[in-house]
Amino acid sequence: MKPKRPKIKVAYAEDHITMRDAMVDYLEKGEEIQVILLGDNGQMLLENMILADELPDVCLIDINMPVMNGFSLLVEIRKRWPELPCLVLTSFVEESYIINMVKAGANGYILKSCTGKELIDAVKCVYTNGHFFNEIMNEQAIANILIENKKSPILNEREIQLLQLVCSDLSYADIGVKWNTTYKTVEGIKDRLCTKLQITSRIGLVLAAIRMGYYTIESQQYAQSNNSENKTKFNINSKKQL
Repeated sequence: MKPKRPKIKVAYAEDHITMRDAMVDYLEKGEEIQVILLGDNGQMLLENMILADELPDVCLIDINMPVMNGFSLLVEIRKRWPELPCLVLTSFVEESYIINMVKAGANGYILKSCTGKELIDAVKCVYTNGHFFNEIMNEQAIANILIENKKSPILNEREIQLLQLVCSDLSYADIGVKWNTTYKTVEGIKDRLCTKLQITSRIGLVLAAIRMGYYTIESQQYAQSNNSENKTKFNINSKKQL
């Protein structure tokens, strides 16, 4: 008789009890996953993880939560446990949310409208491979930029500046104003940059900036304590066009 494989241990932060119970039920229907820690918000899950006898293998994180939202929770997790896989489970599909969670260190992004099987597969994938790609983050270029030995193309000064600025909240029009140039000029630089890096989206450019060292997630930049969602630097209610 073959010995049973150890279950994948999951920690889950979600403020909606009905949703949390449903997702936990999905995850634990099989024999491969066990939810060991729960939190009504980011702060509660973080405290539970600090006090726990064992850490989870994967963190499942909602974005919109009171006290401490998912973005702030992810930043804190990255400060304490840099290698811990974190999967974002949310209803937000806007590019701005995805970019901010990627910058904070998310390993994958899946919608709450997923099926139970899709959720289980996502958890298993991020646990096994260190990342999860789906219809939201499915570009081959994103996978390519995570390959450590991939040779980076030579970029000129303007392309490097743009690669850094796409990691900000500035739109391409805003960047044009900042550079005292036209939107069309910025678009041209962006198109050349995408061609060089074999990337087709702003999300891919952000990941490239992180990999190539042009954007560094500084702990102090996001380490302000958030007792209210409205005080966080990542405004959960902002839907600014990127």
